[in-house]
Amino acid sequence: MSFHYRGKVKSDWIDYNGHMQDAYYGLVFSYAVDAFQDAVGFDAAYRQATGCTIYLVEEHKYFVKEVKAGDPLEVHIDLLAVTKKLFHLHCRMVSDGREVAVSELIEMHVQQKPIPKGVTIPSTILEKMKGFYLAPEAQENIGLRSRAMSIIRRAE
Repeated sequence: MSFHYRGKVKSDWIDYNGHMQDAYYGLVFSYAVDAFQDAVGFDAAYRQATGCTIYLVEEHKYFVKEVKAGDPLEVHIDLLAVTKKLFHLHCRMVSDGREVAVSELIEMHVQQKPIPKGVTIPSTILEKMKGFYLAPEAQENIGLRSRAMSIIRRAE
């Protein structure tokens, strides 16, 4: 099951070409991922109570179609992989039923003090995240995928 985020293109996001400027695609994806993180438990209360947060490690974007002021936007987020500290998301931005952009990213659960470092994701949050896991067979059918992006297996 995908996580869904909805919004629309704001008029001040429009560039000199009459469509949404590239930077705002990233902003919409960022808002959507923040909403996903809140939904699984990495919300403000969690951050305040634990001193932990999420850092973006890597992101790749594809710009497929332009969108204009007022166009509806929907972002569908699927979990592709997860380790004890990292998670890999695939995000599809859709407007009026057509795919307009794709973002694939890897994020890390980070304890901020005394210095930022990756730490284990709590099991309660992992369980919620797994509800958005896209099975390997379904992952094979994803149209646009980042090239060679995966969670690197290394000593943690």
